[in-house]
Amino acid sequence: MRKTAFREGGFREGLEESLPWLPIIVAVGLLLFMVLATGFRLLSPDRDDVIVEAVPGFTLPAPLRPAAVTSSAAPAPAPSATGSLSPAVRPSFSRLPVRTPSTRPSTRPPAVARPSSPAPTVTGTYRVMAPYDREFIGEVLVTNSGAAPADWVVELIFPDEVGELRTSWVESAPQATLSRSGDRYIWRSGAPVAVGSSAPLRFQYAHTGTGGRPSSCTVNGTPCSFG
Repeated sequence: MRKTAFREGGFREGLEESLPWLPIIVAVGLLLFMVLATGFRLLSPDRDDVIVEAVPGFTLPAPLRPAAVTSSAAPAPAPSATGSLSPAVRPSFSRLPVRTPSTRPSTRPPAVARPSSPAPTVTGTYRVMAPYDREFIGEVLVTNSGAAPADWVVELIFPDEVGELRTSWVESAPQATLSRSGDRYIWRSGAPVAVGSSAPLRFQYAHTGTGGRPSSCTVNGTPCSFG
């Protein structure tokens, strides 16, 4: 009986001592329930937007804090006191390379310099030596200005007023060989002309006028000069 009375008396005393703390325990339990409910809402994948109400005097643990929303858009630059953009946030513009017209290599073959024709070494000078009423005596003076003796060929063509050839000869030199082809008279040298020397080819023609100038005169294919 004493043990039972002691137990009942002790229980009553313990209950009476714990009654003042009962409201505090209930409040703490409610606070834990709210925290757990809020964490469940944050971790739920079906919710896109979650509003977390802060409880005074309580800090959420790190895993339950809402993540900061980041945006890929760059923040707008803040104008400075002078109204211009700050140098740190000024937009940079890269200068595009300037394309210059490409120079394509020419497909044309390089020009080949043609060797200039050597100056003729054997030339002739035509002149009328003695004019008469119905004939005249002319001359082609063949000159060799080359470095070696050279043969020569004289060709003459006269207009219609010049008639037949009377005679021809080479003064003080071996005689030439004469041939005719149509209105062309051709003399070929009987001996080469020495270097720095001349061979006078002379001829006598009949004519009906006063002229004795040929329409064509060449020595070795080079036109004659007229003296």
